[in-house]
Amino acid sequence: MENAKAKIMIVDDDPDFRNAVTSILQSALYEVVTAPNPEEGKKKILKEKPDLILLDIMMDSLFDGFSLCNAIKSSKEFSSVKDTPVIFVSAVKEMTGSRFQFKGDDQGLSGPDDYIDKPVKPDDLLSRIERLLKK
Repeated sequence: MENAKAKIMIVDDDPDFRNAVTSILQSALYEVVTAPNPEEGKKKILKEKPDLILLDIMMDSLFDGFSLCNAIKSSKEFSSVKDTPVIFVSAVKEMTGSRFQFKGDDQGLSGPDDYIDKPVKPDDLLSRIERLLKK
């Protein structure tokens, strides 16, 4: 796959974060699609069929990111995109000092392919994206 053609979707309710990450990704020649909330995210994921999704965990509620990730990975509605890599992006560590442990398997939820803390470091973000796109 040509790097310049990979389409990355950002689902995050923070416009500053979306803008900052869009700049990072576009400078690395990715195509970027954004959504400000899980509802719009769902519509755009099905319409745009991104190659990778950056998903905020906490938006309107604590579990928005989890439920959307689980839907992408396991629901019939998203069967056409279920293999799309998902990277959770969260400021939980910044706010609480510890990383949020995803134990979704315990609840029968499908978890993300990777996890990155906010604020993101551009090099770290890009290397994780590249690793998942190569799979």
